[in-house]
Amino acid sequence: YLPTINDVVLAKLGQQVNAETPMTRHSIFQVLGSALYYNPQLELAELEKRGCTQQVMTQWMKDVDSMEKWLTKKMTVLGLLSVLRLPASSLPQSVVSMIPNIISTAVSLSIKMKEELQAGHKDDDDGAIEADADDDDDWGGYDEDQDVTNPDDEAYMTALNKLSQGGDIADFLLGDGWDGLDEDDDEDFHSPLDNVDEMHFVNDILKEAYKREPDVYQQIQGALPPETVASCQQIFASVDAQRQPGGGN
Repeated sequence: YLPTINDVVLAKLGQQVNAETPMTRHSIFQVLGSALYYNPQLELAELEKRGCTQQVMTQWMKDVDSMEKWLTKKMTVLGLLSVLRLPASSLPQSVVSMIPNIISTAVSLSIKMKEELQAGHKDDDDGAIEADADDDDDWGGYDEDQDVTNPDDEAYMTALNKLSQGGDIADFLLGDGWDGLDEDDDEDFHSPLDNVDEMHFVNDILKEAYKREPDVYQQIQGALPPETVASCQQIFASVDAQRQPGGGN
């Protein structure tokens, strides 16, 4: 689905790039963040194929200050930093030159999210959906006499086709038009992303990148603003303390 998703959302982004209200762009960046987190190599290839990587990344980071929804912020942190899971030598040069800005944006946003959470300002309608503690049944696959066609996938593609014909991306992301989906699934649905702590993600991605390419990231560290370096150290210390026995989750 990745090429189709990019065809749709990037066309929408082109229409909305100069819009005064950034809500649709925020929804688009949420989708792109999910794609980068899912597979940064494939998603970057899709952006490069369309010659829009630098423009998308630049607009994305420009719009960060106007983001209000928790999920949009979270997918921005996860998506942008997922680029650093790839060796710097495999990245487009335009992305390599933006790594200091990517780190600064993701680090400052994750710190802001932590402060909002501690202050109780996380929006309730955009939080993670908790898994049912009693729902521990594993899916065992299809029986021989079952139809292997997935109605959820069919409903998704129907909604995606509707979007490509001019539908609103915000409605798409909210599930409008997904008529084939079982309503009961909404109550039980949870995503693996619900369990991803953005502060831990920032900590792990930056440390892994530095360990993998110390010379490259030593140079990148030298290009970071002092406040970003200080924030990184704050995140490292906080995560290390949490991971100590008795340090909390």
